[in-house]
Amino acid sequence: PVGLNASTFPAKLWRLVNSPRVRSMRWDSQARGLLIDRSLFERELLRQADAHGEKGEGTGAASDSFQATHFGSFVRQLNLYGFQKLPGRAGAAVPGDARGWLHFRNPNFRRDRPDLLLRIKRLTKANRQRLAAGLDVRSRQPSRFQQ
Repeated sequence: PVGLNASTFPAKLWRLVNSPRVRSMRWDSQARGLLIDRSLFERELLRQADAHGEKGEGTGAASDSFQATHFGSFVRQLNLYGFQKLPGRAGAAVPGDARGWLHFRNPNFRRDRPDLLLRIKRLTKANRQRLAAGLDVRSRQPSRFQQ
């Protein structure tokens, strides 16, 4: 959508989950949640560190891979952008979904509504305070490392 910076985390995530080349992420059966196969995601999209600790290009399917090298860092990003992990029920999965996949949801992250991505803001301390006060939140400017 117009006004969305394509390099933001939500835009990159939406693009990847819709990519036919990415197998580690998919939409849930309602197209309102994100399903992630952790082990496949780590191999496919997270940057790998070489023997000298240098970040190299992963062997992943997407050139849009995340800067993170650990799955926990990726989950932290999901949380900072308002995604919530949905609890799994013992022995059950979301209807129509594969077992063993992690399920995350943000009300503004939907397959059929890329325009809603403009509403997803990074939850900085200042933005949390603004939300609590009932005010609009602002997007944080990307750091020089993200540009």
